[in-house]
Amino acid sequence: MHSLKQPPLLQLALDYIELPPALAMTQLVKDEVEVIEIGTPLTKASGMLSVSTVRELCPDKLVLADVKSPDCGGLEAKMCFDSGADWMTVLGAAPLDTVKLAVEEAQGRPDKEMFIELTGIKDILASATAWRDLGVERMVYHRGWDEGNASRSWDDRDLEVIGKLIDMGFQVSVAGGIELEKLSFFQDLDISVFIIGRSIYAASDPIDAARQFRAKINELWGSRVSAEHQLDAVA
Repeated sequence: MHSLKQPPLLQLALDYIELPPALAMTQLVKDEVEVIEIGTPLTKASGMLSVSTVRELCPDKLVLADVKSPDCGGLEAKMCFDSGADWMTVLGAAPLDTVKLAVEEAQGRPDKEMFIELTGIKDILASATAWRDLGVERMVYHRGWDEGNASRSWDDRDLEVIGKLIDMGFQVSVAGGIELEKLSFFQDLDISVFIIGRSIYAASDPIDAARQFRAKINELWGSRVSAEHQLDAVA
């Protein structure tokens, strides 16, 4: 696996369908997280206005537009980046041409990146090499909202696939009903970003919830970062 440079980033998912409460939550929690995500329902409800408004509210944060583009990859990437997003997502089920155009749009801009969003993909590893060859560097490994509510929990099969993706060189974000006590399930992996939605915004004290997530991430991964830095220094 690649060397772990820092503990995983903490990303707030704004899973709202109206912009005002999403902006209120952003204002409340933004100082506790590194990434603000405009969730897919919000991008559909409020469009690129949601992206540009969050960008204005959070000039020093990474902003992800989770559009899950299925087609028009270059155009939708351009829309997201023009509106101030640093990151955007393309569905793993999208044609490779769509992925290619989104990658090219990102690569043509400073510090912009696109992610493959893996919701619903049954054989991720079968497509991973093709995505890597196109220049994809980031993925969102996502237990979908409906899956989490109905039929599927995290298990060792997820860890195996995530580990193989990391070994291939992908930076992997993890999302899907992750509660505080679930973080330790992933502690042996070099996760890039933890995406947390309801466990923060639906908490009785969202600021405290976000701080607890950051503290737990630092506890579980911070010691590994220090150990790897020490080994690098010796080498």
